[in-house]
Amino acid sequence: MTSSASASGVPTQNKRKKRGPKKKGDAEEEPTTIQPLPSVTCNFEPLSLPQIKLRISALLEKLPEILPSIPSEYNPSIDQTATYCPVTKFANELQVVIEKFNLLLSLVNAATYRWGVDRSGASQQNLSVMSAELGQCQETISSVVSSRISNVLCPAVDVMVGETEIIRDNNEGRKVELKVEIDVEMKEPTTKKRKVDGNDVDRLARGMSAREVRRNTYVRPLVDPSYMHLCHQILARNGLFIRHTVASSIHTARTTMGDYLKAMEKETGHESKVSGWA
Repeated sequence: MTSSASASGVPTQNKRKKRGPKKKGDAEEEPTTIQPLPSVTCNFEPLSLPQIKLRISALLEKLPEILPSIPSEYNPSIDQTATYCPVTKFANELQVVIEKFNLLLSLVNAATYRWGVDRSGASQQNLSVMSAELGQCQETISSVVSSRISNVLCPAVDVMVGETEIIRDNNEGRKVELKVEIDVEMKEPTTKKRKVDGNDVDRLARGMSAREVRRNTYVRPLVDPSYMHLCHQILARNGLFIRHTVASSIHTARTTMGDYLKAMEKETGHESKVSGWA
């Protein structure tokens, strides 16, 4: 223990400032490694905001690196399924990142929760600013990116009967089976009928059937193949900007969380000084 002399020559002890207990809440030391998700038990605790920020930062590395080539002009006589595969893969990788991004943002509310009377006016204002910025990031992806991805991954289709199998019992007690194929493009039955047992169709019509069973096989043809082709072209043509838009929203969300943590750290220090703790 050290001492110092006062003006009267009497040694006095150095005064030390009191340090208050570290408050547990919004201002936490930012981690550098991603921790595993906690077990869901009675002692469950949600992810902290620094951990959410770190996980969102990691999403930037999961964005697709390879951009798809633009499909050629639409030609109904040519099967262009192979040219759609790179575009579909690009859309799938973007969709995975967007899903994780939205799920992580949904955890922010639990990570920043505090009872209303325990939160100062400045703290509430900081939280409102961060919530508005994060909502804007989600809205940008939803309005600009998600619709273009959905048009590629979930094109509009019709559910219709592709084939009808008819089984009848004729007067001779023998089963006759017919199959009627549906023209998917014309959306109407064709005149082609395939007999299973070799009997004549007209003979079946002349005999009164005691029982008839119909089995329908359904197909899902595209409503507008040319529009689906256009959607693939749009996504491939704007792939660079679409990926940049997603990356910018992720970067903005990460920066917003960092600014909020810094603001709350200053707010915590201010509250400590006002309450007499140094």
